[in-house]
Amino acid sequence: MNINSELDTNFFISIWLNILFLFGLIFITQLENLVVLIPYVLVMGVNSIYLVIKAMKIRNNRSL
Repeated sequence: MNINSELDTNFFISIWLNILFLFGLIFITQLENLVVLIPYVLVMGVNSIYLVIKAMKIRNNRSL
């Protein structure tokens, strides 16, 4: 049995979190509260960077 370790559970959790963050951003920006908005955007940015790095690693492994 060959298990594809590239698309692990953390990758899918990160994708769903990013989708939820994007929908939540609509409501957070309506609050107009920078104390809430700045940490929210920072966490969303870290999650997005993780997704980009993971996708680049998957692409580089497939081209070899």
